[in-house]
Amino acid sequence: MTEPIAMIAVDWGTTNRRAWALGRDGKVLAERQDGEGLLQVKPQGFARSFADFAALWLTRGERLPVLMCGMVGSKLGWTEAPYIAAPADLSGLARHLHPVPFAGDARIVIVPGVSAIDRGVPDVMRGEECQVLAVMAQRRLRDATLLLPGTHSKWVQVADGKLVSFRTYMTGELYNALTSSGTLAQLMEKGEADGEAFLRGLRQVRDEGSGALTHLLFGVRTLGLFDLMPRASLSTYLSGLLIGAEMTDAVAWSGAKQMIAVGSPKLLENYRRAADFFGLAFEAHDNSALLPPALHMIARDSGLVA
Repeated sequence: MTEPIAMIAVDWGTTNRRAWALGRDGKVLAERQDGEGLLQVKPQGFARSFADFAALWLTRGERLPVLMCGMVGSKLGWTEAPYIAAPADLSGLARHLHPVPFAGDARIVIVPGVSAIDRGVPDVMRGEECQVLAVMAQRRLRDATLLLPGTHSKWVQVADGKLVSFRTYMTGELYNALTSSGTLAQLMEKGEADGEAFLRGLRQVRDEGSGALTHLLFGVRTLGLFDLMPRASLSTYLSGLLIGAEMTDAVAWSGAKQMIAVGSPKLLENYRRAADFFGLAFEAHDNSALLPPALHMIARDSGLVA
């Protein structure tokens, strides 16, 4: 690596973390990732964990700026970074960075995350706000509906450059739980994704409504019991039910007829198929390409880097 590192950008989540060494102009000079999310870090062990993780980048005898986002700033993380309440000015994220005490060769701050209240119930995000900022800046948009699928999928409404509201769905967590244990998992067999089974799941939700989801989920079991669907296709059918229910409710909530989706290409493909099924316009962006420029933009605006 010949170009000097200007800063380190880190996305530290619940189960995984990624980091990028960035040049002065935001160019990615090096990157690495591992499975040491916050659930794998021992209490009081975040400083040592980060020092080991970024050791190759921290041996230059200078206090490198480090900007982190994600669950590292939660109550279970390194230190809690207070949320900004929606409506949140995306351009103002840089004014609310939370410092982290660290004795090593780094000056560490965390992006705060965003909270909202819907009918008396709080909703929160950490890390997704950076991806929203990046895609809005890249597309030069002031208004949009965005979808950020994952363990906890987020649907976000941005108006006049402000993150005004969002809604979280536990789609990924439900899928993982139902396919790993319980009565549905007992019938499932490994196999290739079944596109027709996925569409059948979407169709069931469209015809019966997302309010029937818990009833439709039991049908995953009975389709297997009566050999009406190959057991290797049950997990794909389940995915269609869950994504279909999420999309049906989110579209009713947002009124969106088009969306900008940000996530991994593999995960976005199922949402693209669901959007096509429901007649929605769909624009996809790979989240791994968005976070480094987003964090560099925030670091620059805050004065963390020149």
